[in-house]
Amino acid sequence: MAESRQDSWWQQALAVKPAIDSVNVDGSRIEYRHWGDRTKPALIFIHGAAAHANWWDFIAPFFTEHYFVIAPHLSGMGNSDHRDAYSSPIFARDVMGVYEQLNLDNRTLVVGHSLGGAVALTLAAEQGQRLRAAVMIDSAVFPPGAELPFDPTKAPYRPKTICDDYETAAERFFLLPPQPCEQPHLLEHVVRHSITEMQGGWSWKFDDKLFLNMTLHDQNAELKKLGCDLAYIHGEHSLVVSDLVLEHLRDEFAGKVPMVEIPDAHHHLLIDQPLALVSTLRALFHSWQPAGH
Repeated sequence: MAESRQDSWWQQALAVKPAIDSVNVDGSRIEYRHWGDRTKPALIFIHGAAAHANWWDFIAPFFTEHYFVIAPHLSGMGNSDHRDAYSSPIFARDVMGVYEQLNLDNRTLVVGHSLGGAVALTLAAEQGQRLRAAVMIDSAVFPPGAELPFDPTKAPYRPKTICDDYETAAERFFLLPPQPCEQPHLLEHVVRHSITEMQGGWSWKFDDKLFLNMTLHDQNAELKKLGCDLAYIHGEHSLVVSDLVLEHLRDEFAGKVPMVEIPDAHHHLLIDQPLALVSTLRALFHSWQPAGH
C-alpha cells in the first residue's frame, strides 16, 4: 500500500474498504471481513479478547499486494453471534469455518493478538498441516503451575454498563491492561466499532458472559505438537508478556521459534506501534516464502 501525499497512512488504509461475509459455525453466525484477491495465499488476522475484527482495518491493507486478507469476529465478540460457552477450540472452529467456506489451502498464514494468539497456537497445533505458519502477538503462555494474574472481579469481567448514549459509552472505553495511546485516531476507530445500541441504551458488543464461560486448551501441550512454523512477537513494555512468560517461552522454543520484541510497544501493538508491527510481519512472512519467491 503506497502512501498518498494528501492522506496519512492510516487514513489511506481505512479508505480501503473490505467486503463483509458470514458463515454458520456450530449454529452461530460468524461475520468476517476480507480484502484483496482470493487467488492469493490467505492471511487471517485474529483479534483479542472483548475486541473485534475492525482492530485490523488499518493493518490489513498493507498486506493485500501479496495476500488475500481475512479478519473474522470471533463468537461472542464484535458482530458475531454469542454462545453459551467459549474456548480456544471453539474460537479455532470459528476461524476454520471461514477457512472452509473460502476454500483456503495450506499456504494460509494466521496471526493472532492476545487471546487471538492463543487461538493461533491452537490452530498451529490442531490444524497445522492446513496452514503455512502462525504468529502469536503479545499472547501470554505461563509455565505449568504458575499463578495466573487475572482478577475476575475487575472489568471487563463485571457486567457491562448500559449507557444512555453513544458518547457516554465511548467515554467509558479503556484499554486493558491500561497503557499510553499516542495515536488517538486509531483508538477512536476501534471504539466506534466496539459499541452498539441495545435494549436500554448503548454498550459494548462483546458477550457479558464471555470471560465467565471461557476455557483454554493446555497451551504448553500445544507448543509441543506444532504442525506448522510459529513466530512470537511481543511489546517491549507489555504488561501481559512478563519476564516470567518470556523466560518460559525461550526455554520452550529453544531457539527454533523466532521471538521479536517491538521497541517502545505495549500490549496493544496494533494501535501502539502499527507500522513496526507491519514491518515485522512482512519480514517474517518473507522468511517463510519458498526459495526464489
